[in-house]
Amino acid sequence: MNAIKKSAFLLVLMLLSTSAIMAQSISGNVKDETGIPLPGVNVILEGTTQGAVTDFDGNYTIDNVEKGDYKLAATFLGYAKFVQNITIQDADITINITMKEDAQSLDQVIVTGVVNPKSKIESSVSVSTMDIKLIEQASPRSTGELFRNIPGIRAESSGGEGNANFNVRGVPISSGGSRYFQIQEDGLPLNLFGDTSFGNADNFLRIDSNVGRVEAIRGGSASTQTSNGPAGIINMISKTGATEGGSLGTTFGLDYQTSRLDFEYGAPLENGLSYHFGGFIRTGEGPREIGYQGNKGGQFKANLTKRFDTGYVRVYAKLLNDRSVMYLPMPMLLEGNNDDPTYSNLPGFDITSDSQHSAFLQQSAGTNPFDGGRHVNDVRNGNNPVSQSLGAEFSFDLGNDWKIAGKARYSNNSGEWVSPFTAAVGTVEEIETIARDASNATGPLVYSDGDREAFNPSNGLAQIIHMFDVTIDDLSNFFSDVKISKKLSDNFGVTAGLFTATQNTKIGWQWSSFISEVKGGGEARLVDFDGFSRNGQYSYGTPVWGNCCQRRYNTVHNVNSPYLGVDAAITEKLNFDGSVRFENVNVNGTIASGPSSQDTFDYNGNGTIEGIEQVVPIISGAAGQIINDNYNFISYSAGLNYKLNQGSAVFARYSSGASGRAADRNNYGTDGRADVQFDEVSQLEVGFKKRLNNGVLNLTGFMSNTDEGLSNELNRSVGNPFKAIGLEAETALAFGDNFNFNGSFTWTKAEIDGGVNQGNKPRRQADLVYNLSPSYNFGDNTQHGVALSILGTTKSFAQDDNDLVMPAYAYFNLIGRAGLTDGLSLVLSVNNLFDTVGITEVEGNGDGAFGTNRLVRARSISGRSTTLALQYKF
Repeated sequence: MNAIKKSAFLLVLMLLSTSAIMAQSISGNVKDETGIPLPGVNVILEGTTQGAVTDFDGNYTIDNVEKGDYKLAATFLGYAKFVQNITIQDADITINITMKEDAQSLDQVIVTGVVNPKSKIESSVSVSTMDIKLIEQASPRSTGELFRNIPGIRAESSGGEGNANFNVRGVPISSGGSRYFQIQEDGLPLNLFGDTSFGNADNFLRIDSNVGRVEAIRGGSASTQTSNGPAGIINMISKTGATEGGSLGTTFGLDYQTSRLDFEYGAPLENGLSYHFGGFIRTGEGPREIGYQGNKGGQFKANLTKRFDTGYVRVYAKLLNDRSVMYLPMPMLLEGNNDDPTYSNLPGFDITSDSQHSAFLQQSAGTNPFDGGRHVNDVRNGNNPVSQSLGAEFSFDLGNDWKIAGKARYSNNSGEWVSPFTAAVGTVEEIETIARDASNATGPLVYSDGDREAFNPSNGLAQIIHMFDVTIDDLSNFFSDVKISKKLSDNFGVTAGLFTATQNTKIGWQWSSFISEVKGGGEARLVDFDGFSRNGQYSYGTPVWGNCCQRRYNTVHNVNSPYLGVDAAITEKLNFDGSVRFENVNVNGTIASGPSSQDTFDYNGNGTIEGIEQVVPIISGAAGQIINDNYNFISYSAGLNYKLNQGSAVFARYSSGASGRAADRNNYGTDGRADVQFDEVSQLEVGFKKRLNNGVLNLTGFMSNTDEGLSNELNRSVGNPFKAIGLEAETALAFGDNFNFNGSFTWTKAEIDGGVNQGNKPRRQADLVYNLSPSYNFGDNTQHGVALSILGTTKSFAQDDNDLVMPAYAYFNLIGRAGLTDGLSLVLSVNNLFDTVGITEVEGNGDGAFGTNRLVRARSISGRSTTLALQYKF
């Protein structure tokens, strides 16, 4: 009996010893290049189901690994993929890993616009990423200027901080904003519609040190992965405190008045917690001389993350209250013929550094479109978005190859938008005649300030200013996006999700009219019809435009969009992904536009109807147009990606999607239904991705067709079918440890495919847009550096009639960094180094004569502006 027990004991010992010999463990620690541990890194043995996720100290362990040869791989957002060949024999092994930041790596995992997160080289989409270093190198003064650095995107970033116009790969800018292009913050839209008048999504987005990276896709699966963004998505992704660190920076203008403080800090805590917070406060005149402090306010953001063994939960908040100057088309000299024109300064007015804004023009008055009472606004408010946002997101591995993820955010948005627009420019006599005929004004022209002497400007020019005075009472929204996925086999997975949205749009327009001299430096004086006008304002409406612009919008959109996606590994090298989305939209409310009455109104309450009070446009009291509309459409996308080898891949994708319309961009029938409920976009793209010895190269050919009906742009109708073909190229190269180069270009052949302008190029669509960004770092620890950013465009046309050209231009941004001590740097940033004139928008094709030349109203990029910053990173 004892012999049997002894034999059994020896047998168990042998089995345990054999098991120990056959199954070992791999463990180690994962850090970044600065030595800070990285939590949440996926560490796997490729070709197996074995792996682990690092804890908050960066530690990982993979148990029960049998003998053999393996590839140990580690992936983490914003870092290059780590791969090492290992051999498991008779003992546990330790592999410590250092992850290198690399926003351009083909191994970087992307999360924007894809059914499931995957690396760039495995994705059948065109995607670009910008990390903190590239964002700093771009030296952007607005989101529009930042987005110009992304291939395939043309951003008209000449209007200040917000309200930019965007088009992607020839999909048009027909009504301003970004109808077919979705701007997101942390994976959710900022606004359901990108082209709400004066409520563009980028108005509620500010660039600061909270931004961890930017992801942008063009075409691809954007049709099915967001609402109203079939042409593309840009996602601003915030830092989360996964690694400890922060920064402080104070910035001052050297050739213009600005002062700004940026701050941020984040860190992991115990029990799987981490946090991050940051923001900015600033004040200043802005890069153009306007005569007052036009940029004033700030932003604060914070988030808290709790990580579990199988996932995480994050909550976050944002407070934004920021005023910024908006620059609208202004007077310019138009020299030469329409095919080769030159846009130049007028006497006393510089088109790169001046504006219609003035220390004398600080108040706008009109009638409130909601209650009919007096409305007075401070022009110094400019573009003033106010937002209080609260959001949450989560992601969990449920076991048995089930995963669930979700995001939700409520944003209480409101604000104001007020800025002067040059409605007409000409000689004093011309402007006087136009204003008198429109408003029946009486009395001679006199300066509205001082001794009220006769109006006699030194350059002989005057302008009618329409004050774009808009109150954003409620642009609040709620978005949620929840999806669940199941891996049905090693080669096949399915994802089902539901996106829901509620978007309020309560906006009032109360535009008014002024006369001003044409003068820069923020010193343009206003002009009265003596005894008729008040403080330069000769009308409480816009009589030159038929008093078009007293309006009231009060609508609510509700959206429910279920979607379904599949991922399939057809072979080891060939992957397929496809998705379909069902968009269901309900909109109701009221719209009242144009005056319901034009009558006398005792605006100053003195009991006497005076000159300017004789004809006052009012819409309050009118029921307005009832909106009661429902519509739905289906979007789909399918792509193949073939991995030629570990360093290159080709892909192809076809997608068909649509974008619904903001209520103020449409016309409605008596039944409450929209004339055009949505506009459709179909796209085909074929691409090549290549890992080079010192970087990456991405090439994408594309075709698109846009079927767009008529829509509103202020007081005119626009809309056409469009088609485009083109080629997009992007590269990121490193030459040794010191020199880097990033660049891209997009060539587009776009054409209007119907209507009276069939065969013409769409307005503002250049054949070629490009950016080139070399940088050089030096010093013992590469603490010093210099970087250049060159952004350019070939010529385009001002309007769809292709009558007037907007010339080609390129401008240079320069940034120099001197490391003073550990973490402390002095940074010099020069935007538009050579003070280049770059025309981005023209109203009409020339307004009148000025000597032997003409006058025009247009926008140029702002001229040279230089800042000096002291930055401390810790």
